[in-house]
Amino acid sequence: MVIQKTMKKILTNEDILKYIAENEQKQVPHMNELWEYYKGKDVKILNRKTPDSNNPDNKIVVSYGRKIINTFTGYAYRPKYITYKANIQKSQEQIEHDENEELPNILIDPIEKKYVNELQSIYNMNIEHIKTNRAGRNTGIFGCAYELLYIDSENIENTNGLKIVPRFFSVDPREMIVLYDYSPESKIVCAIRYFKTDNANTYRVEVYYKYYTDTFTRIRKDESSATWILINDNMGIPNLFNEVPVAVYYMGDEIQSIFENVLTLIDAHDVLFSDSLNEFDRFAFAYLIMKQVNLTNPIEKKDPIKSNNALKELKRRRVFEGLSKDAEISFLTKDIPTAFIEHIGRQLREQIHIQSHVPDFTGDKMAGASGIAIQRLMFDFENLVSSAEADFDVGLTMRANLVTSMLKKLNVVPKDSDFSSMVTINHKRNIPLNTLEFAQTALTMSSAGFSRRAIVGIMPEDIISNVEQELAEEKMEQEALTGYNNFDVQPIEEKLPEEELIE
Repeated sequence: MVIQKTMKKILTNEDILKYIAENEQKQVPHMNELWEYYKGKDVKILNRKTPDSNNPDNKIVVSYGRKIINTFTGYAYRPKYITYKANIQKSQEQIEHDENEELPNILIDPIEKKYVNELQSIYNMNIEHIKTNRAGRNTGIFGCAYELLYIDSENIENTNGLKIVPRFFSVDPREMIVLYDYSPESKIVCAIRYFKTDNANTYRVEVYYKYYTDTFTRIRKDESSATWILINDNMGIPNLFNEVPVAVYYMGDEIQSIFENVLTLIDAHDVLFSDSLNEFDRFAFAYLIMKQVNLTNPIEKKDPIKSNNALKELKRRRVFEGLSKDAEISFLTKDIPTAFIEHIGRQLREQIHIQSHVPDFTGDKMAGASGIAIQRLMFDFENLVSSAEADFDVGLTMRANLVTSMLKKLNVVPKDSDFSSMVTINHKRNIPLNTLEFAQTALTMSSAGFSRRAIVGIMPEDIISNVEQELAEEKMEQEALTGYNNFDVQPIEEKLPEEELIE
């Protein structure tokens, strides 16, 4: 997938129809295929034609596409693992207060903290952690993800007023086209969203510009025609964001799915499993060699239908009756190369993980591995995720800037509020932890004389999320058990020699 650019500022109806047609012909079929692999409906094996109806034709799907995406999404975009922290700087008011020694020591809430609180309030209303997870998943599947922002009005309890709330939702990437200009740092000119309505032959089309939105109905020119036309519905609907209200997330410049380059390996894995089961079926229904055996009585011997029915009955019951003393029955079979199948299967699985850069957390290499060993095994994966998150932050910033522009208009945040300078996006990894190893490290550090703060400080957030809170709770527990506190060491009063005291 490539970024589409245009020299135009406003699209004509013909332009809109052309972009939609090109998207449906060039992009959507491939994206549909990627979606099928994610759902575990691998296209290659399921569409394989049966060579002969009399031969086994198993179509076994091993949904590796779904496994890769779920591992990637769960590691990098687990809900609530992306957080927003205020870059707090002392205001001039706080500085002047601190310099005045006569004033009591108070803390004035910085504007950065107030801004983040307002932003987080909007995000909570939008269930942001779920939608961020969806955006991360879609970038893994399609190489891109889109969110559309709009304004919603909610009744304020106990008043007759309305509360204006910026909202955003995930858009199916197959239904969105984003057009950029030709500037060195390309900017979004407009975005086209189109989707089917209740009528299968009718589409709703929305074109988002910087200051307004146009909506259309896309229908066939007539029932037998392949030509589409646009009917203008609402033109020039004001866009209060004063920017194209779309947040765009891309997976690198190539905008590529993370499992797209291993689809042939996934297909080969499916073929191996399917054909292995076919071989098993052939073994179960091996060729039957019969000598001096009559399937039917002599009168029916020449009737092919009667003979065929007799063979079917023999296959079903697997019982031979009325055999003559000269009859010979044997099976023609061949060995199934199980060692070769296991070897190829193992090689394919390893290459799927190596080439996609996504490790297998259920594999033997991860079982019982130490923290250092896990870090080494995940080095390649971490490189992939770090690059993906850097690109993902561009979309998160676009979303936050659009929300902020509306909060400024509502006078909820100061006019000079700026997301990029006031907020840091924090990414937390959903990494497997060897808890026993950390416990042993803590015990070793304690024996070596390290402080409680040093020991607690090395613990991951999943074990100890707040160092100060953990130390405070330890202190309270110690005081409750012993009646004194051995965490705070009091200075020992230095005593003078007895002779000096007499003098």
